[in-house]
Amino acid sequence: MQFRDYLFDLYGTLADVCTDESPAAFWDGAAKDAEAFGMRCTGAALREAYLTLCADETRLRGLTLPVVPTEYVEPELLHVFRRLLADSGANEAHAAAFATAFRKRSTRWLRPMPHALETLDALRARGARTFLLSNAQSCFTRGELDALGLTSRFDGILLSSEAGIKKPCDILFELALMQFDVDRRRAVMVGNDAVADIGGATAVRLKSVYYHTWQSGKRPDALPKTCREIADLAELLRD
Repeated sequence: MQFRDYLFDLYGTLADVCTDESPAAFWDGAAKDAEAFGMRCTGAALREAYLTLCADETRLRGLTLPVVPTEYVEPELLHVFRRLLADSGANEAHAAAFATAFRKRSTRWLRPMPHALETLDALRARGARTFLLSNAQSCFTRGELDALGLTSRFDGILLSSEAGIKKPCDILFELALMQFDVDRRRAVMVGNDAVADIGGATAVRLKSVYYHTWQSGKRPDALPKTCREIADLAELLRD
């Protein structure tokens, strides 16, 4: 069957990305970046402050979303960067620039997955609509979507940090279906995570396509009956 609407995951599905925030050298470098915005601290102190503020922003976001289970609450990390720079007199633009520098420093590579761009173009050329539904931080991802050439290839984008909810929460999926005016009977979710993407889609009676990539982790023992597996994104054009 040819679907009218395709909802895509981003990282590990359309974008091949590798980031690493674990090395001490990363935090030392991030601390040097922070100096440009008036913040002086060691890498270790920055890491502790960052993680503490991430936890606090998650708590605060949860207070505004009482119907969302705690484990599915997603903070907005731009608020973390703003709070990190609060004592230095930095403004919103400085916080966004710091977030971008932070992300770039942690990124080892970022590139489209094989056939991602061509597949999106071909789906849209035959009249399908394409949407992005991703567990992602707006302050990192919006710029990366532009860099990858993906922004203009979507009819709509919903990121978890903007909604305050992350996959596989059914509330996020229902929000996407409503926001994008999607008929679930003629739509499909495409993703590389058997729990976040496939499990979440199944919970709201949405068909799905599982694309196993190196970022998927252990291959699931079984997939739902409403899900099929592909080995290449171009296989979506066979619908």
